[in-house]
Amino acid sequence: MVRSVLLLLCCLLLPAAQAAEINLRAGVVVDNAGPYNFTPDSPMAGIYREALEQIGKLSGVRFEIEYYPSQRIQQLFEVARLDVEVGVNPAWRSLSPVGGFYTQSIGTLDYQLCTRSSRGARTLEDLHGQTIGLLQGQPLIAFEPDLQRNGVRYELSQGENEALGKLRLGRLQAVVLERRQIERLGMVPEELRCEPGGMISVQPVMLRVHPQFRHWVPALNRAIGQLQANGRLRAIFQKPRG
Repeated sequence: MVRSVLLLLCCLLLPAAQAAEINLRAGVVVDNAGPYNFTPDSPMAGIYREALEQIGKLSGVRFEIEYYPSQRIQQLFEVARLDVEVGVNPAWRSLSPVGGFYTQSIGTLDYQLCTRSSRGARTLEDLHGQTIGLLQGQPLIAFEPDLQRNGVRYELSQGENEALGKLRLGRLQAVVLERRQIERLGMVPEELRCEPGGMISVQPVMLRVHPQFRHWVPALNRAIGQLQANGRLRAIFQKPRG
């Protein structure tokens, strides 16, 4: 009798378990024209898009990717019109009225200086009293303490091309770019490149999940943990992007 009841329960629960999937709206930044955020009509999938695809396969979450500037993503998340912020760090959202629930890290963003010539500044200490370029959407909160300590001023640009244009004109002495952005610049004409300098910040990034979907965080963490253990996420983050 007990065996029959257990068998019946298993049969009833199996379809529910198989159907335990959900669609979540995920915001991916398009501010910086970097390798993480190629829009759907691009021939390249983009790191975050590939990462979400793999995480979704293992977690039961289907991510519906929407592309916005970073500030807009934060606003939409706070009014529950986006369910997930992709590639953020809790410190960047410390002042947000909506706390959010964070997964474990899916990778890192590696920010470094890029200068006009190989003889340019290699560290923030070398730039004391000078002005560098930051991009809209970069985590200013992660850079500000070191900039202030080293007496470095900064100027914000809307995107990579604008910042590099200011660098070529001498308005900036360096720009801060993510490492893979600098690697990608190696494929453009030499006059449009900048010279890699020192690393100034390595930031782990996570998925920020809206509180109403916090019960999905354990499933997402299990998927991320599995992809970290088998090297799939690392391979996605390290794949060359043209």
